[in-house]
Amino acid sequence: MTNPAQMDAVGTEPVRQQRLRLIYAKGEAVKFIAHQDEFRLWERALRRAGLPLLYKQGFNPQPHIQFASPLGVGFTGVAEPIDIMLSPPVALDHAAAAIRAKLPPGVTLTALSEVPLKAPALQALLIGADYTIILYAEPGELDERDLRTRLTEFLARTEIRRERQRKGEYYHYNLRPLVFELAYQGYDAPTEEHRIFLRVQQRPGATGRPDEVVDALGLDTFARTLRRDRIYFEDSPDDVALFARYPVVTQADIARPTPPGAWRKPADHSESESRGPGGRSIAERAADEFI
Repeated sequence: MTNPAQMDAVGTEPVRQQRLRLIYAKGEAVKFIAHQDEFRLWERALRRAGLPLLYKQGFNPQPHIQFASPLGVGFTGVAEPIDIMLSPPVALDHAAAAIRAKLPPGVTLTALSEVPLKAPALQALLIGADYTIILYAEPGELDERDLRTRLTEFLARTEIRRERQRKGEYYHYNLRPLVFELAYQGYDAPTEEHRIFLRVQQRPGATGRPDEVVDALGLDTFARTLRRDRIYFEDSPDDVALFARYPVVTQADIARPTPPGAWRKPADHSESESRGPGGRSIAERAADEFI
């Protein structure tokens, strides 16, 4: 890792670093790529753009690229932030133009700004997110009344037990407290889309996942897109004011004991293969230098 106080090649001036925050849209064309592939997509694009991307030292150096909240397979995003580190600094307009010229179809850079080097990591600031659940159905294939009934019944429940995997171990939790809002938005005939609005908490150990909501609603067999429209952060006064109306749900609040003899799914080796020393993912290791 390059130390900010480290001297340059001449030995007379400190090596200057720059932290940039990129806001981008992830579209339908790339919604089925896994997060590790998206990480590599950005690394290649930044390198091809000719930007002085800063790498960490070590046996397997990783670039300083930190996602706020990785999108899963089948997800799209409207305003996804990532932080990158450059050394030496570059002009913002040059960086933006160079990046846009090298991004693949389906990924669009919408904004770029400089943030303080010591600003908190994006992942440490998350408090919530808004999604649009898009279900594709021909007329009559999905009934609006049935969809509204499913949403009403979901919201009326206090316990929706789900199973999730963390570090190779399965555990049970209550999904319901993590869902703050769930509402039917209508059917668009030209695109054959039913749209459902979803607002969830997104805090460490207590994150509401839209794919789990879809499955709990019994709609996972329908073709769909999970589009993240907005992420909320605790360093934004407007975001904090909006989420003040909702309770803060902790991991302990939603934890549930594993039922005796509960069936275990086979381990997901695709996730473990993307992990390095200590069982830590690419995204987790990439975030180290921003914390």
